[in-house]
Amino acid sequence: MRNSKWGVVAVVAITVSVLSGCAASTSTTVVSAPPTAATVPLDPAVRAQLDAALDEGFAASGMPGVVVGLWIPGQEEWVATRGVSDLGSEQPMDRANQSKIGSITKTVVGTVALQVMGDGQSGVTLDDTIVRWYPEVPLANEITVRMLMNMSSGIAPPGQAQLDRICADPHSEITPDEVIAIGAATPREAYSPGEGNTYSGYNTFILGRILERATGTDLATLIDDRLMKPLGMERSRFAPDAVLAEPFNRGYSGFCGGMPQPTDTTDWTNHEGWAAGAMLSTIDDLHTWGLALGEGYGLTPEMQAARIDDRAPGTTDQGYGYGLGVSVHVDPETGCLLDLNHSGAEPGYGAHVQYFAGSGAVFALIGNGDGGTGEAFFDVVKAILPVLPASVAATSGADCVE
Repeated sequence: MRNSKWGVVAVVAITVSVLSGCAASTSTTVVSAPPTAATVPLDPAVRAQLDAALDEGFAASGMPGVVVGLWIPGQEEWVATRGVSDLGSEQPMDRANQSKIGSITKTVVGTVALQVMGDGQSGVTLDDTIVRWYPEVPLANEITVRMLMNMSSGIAPPGQAQLDRICADPHSEITPDEVIAIGAATPREAYSPGEGNTYSGYNTFILGRILERATGTDLATLIDDRLMKPLGMERSRFAPDAVLAEPFNRGYSGFCGGMPQPTDTTDWTNHEGWAAGAMLSTIDDLHTWGLALGEGYGLTPEMQAARIDDRAPGTTDQGYGYGLGVSVHVDPETGCLLDLNHSGAEPGYGAHVQYFAGSGAVFALIGNGDGGTGEAFFDVVKAILPVLPASVAATSGADCVE
């Protein structure tokens, strides 16, 4: 595989909020499940490379703690932790800990939306304009559900104004409709709907409310009934209240300059994130979700294809683009799908999940610090991706030219 196929980090970057940093810890713990009859041991040389890359990335990140996992079909898993989950007690990071996973929520809401539209019961289609639900949004008669999902609507991102609101009231109970109204009043991007690509959580807020209004069911119930329960993701929850269940990671942030550095953000609510960022999860549930996302759990063949093919304009020459609710990476020469991925950041927390289409492997990460910009976890992702075994990124063949 060409080195460019490890450049997934470029598309990862667009999914990260602009947050701030925290203190680091040097505590180290490594955990790994023993191989079973159905698996072969992970090559010791590969394990050593992964461990070294994790050490390097964690040291650069400044996060208090991190847990990462790599699951390759037929091979022993690699799950490793570094640092602590609680700076006060110095409790080591643990794979069982629940954490805030931010914008990975968009992949969950996007999958629910594609399921609902695939069922054909709600009356919502990808080509519906949003004017029937939100006529107050500028150019609502031109913005389609598809454009909300692939971030091509031209609705501007929340930006600094949202960060200021969070710092002013970390326990805000702002409603989805209040957030949408703020988005509608924000000057839109210069391009026409469908003609560009701007990553904005307002898109997913509108999508979430459309799902609720079309189905008559609240978003938390839709997510729980359609995904969390059937997938057995018992440690994952759609949680605008952001109340974590024991055991959990405390979050640490330098997000708000006027607060102690770092600030413990564990009990900050996530109503500002809602459909765009309010999920809680664990590293093992992210493994489950990575498989479900990669395999298109509950999607019709039509919706399965659309989420990959309907990428927003602006896909790079290296094959990166935003599909329907997920970041997509295809081989620009063969059209073969390489991976689906998404990252997320909330004050004091970061996460990443990535499914490799050719091998069926999943890589995931959870961290409990934002490192000064919201991208602390990204240092770990950048360190580990280049040392993944070549078999992880293998494609299934060259018969998938678009």
